[in-house]
Amino acid sequence: MEKVNIVEINYKNYNNCLRITNNLVEVIVFMENTIRIVKYGYVNGNNQFEDILIDNDSRDIIGGGHSFSYIPQIDQNVDFIDNQGITYERISSGIRLIQNIEKWTQIRRVIEIIFYENSTKIKVIHKILSLNAFDINIAICSNTVVRNGGIEIIPFSIGNNRDVPNKSLVFWPYSNLKDSRVYLGDKYIAMKVNENICDRFRMGVNTDLRYVLYYNNNEMFVKEFDEIKGCYEYPNMGCKYESLITTNYLEMKSNSPIYKLSTNNYITHIEVWNIYKDINLDFIDKFIDQYNK
Repeated sequence: MEKVNIVEINYKNYNNCLRITNNLVEVIVFMENTIRIVKYGYVNGNNQFEDILIDNDSRDIIGGGHSFSYIPQIDQNVDFIDNQGITYERISSGIRLIQNIEKWTQIRRVIEIIFYENSTKIKVIHKILSLNAFDINIAICSNTVVRNGGIEIIPFSIGNNRDVPNKSLVFWPYSNLKDSRVYLGDKYIAMKVNENICDRFRMGVNTDLRYVLYYNNNEMFVKEFDEIKGCYEYPNMGCKYESLITTNYLEMKSNSPIYKLSTNNYITHIEVWNIYKDINLDFIDKFIDQYNK
């Protein structure tokens, strides 16, 4: 069991946070209104996450870091408000964050953060509990907003049968397929932010690979996600993974399958994060080749 320290702190504009660390890496969680991980990185080191997003008009904090939501919405006539309040409890090698039940949807969201022993790797378990009186069809969307200045890498698998398709791409109506911020190669897709381009670009991927990378400041953030066996439908025309570029940040989103969730039961979506430091871009190709073996 990994020894984990948990302390209450203030972090930048966030007044009510928890710092969870194994003395190698640290996770900082905003506790005011919602479950939001505003930092994951080396202790006292760089933060790959965009921890604060400011509304250009109101100047209010509107998000940032890592959070999770769900689709489809249970009631399309109800605006979802992500400010239900949360509590926490210690668990073996980590912490459990519990959000209060959403009044209109009767959904409870939970995140468990578990540290691996003597490692920079952590497991992030997302759970949704339904207290509805009826079954609902629902998928978990795990959103990580990363800091401007880096490059996202979405690897492709090679495939064993060249005559059978093994990947597909989905684009949103506002996405320009000639967007200069996107590179489509034979081994991976690369995406980055350009502050001089205001248009949004959103793309979804259906592939049998289950990880993505983000390289920034000579560090590489690795986001792995569940490999679910069986015939499941995924949201947004079959997207297991989605990426969004805006003028000042990039969002990395993995999706669970769409499950039929009955009352007093829950679904889970698991990600495993890791971070490497003091690397160069050549390391990424070697990492992908080794990972795909």
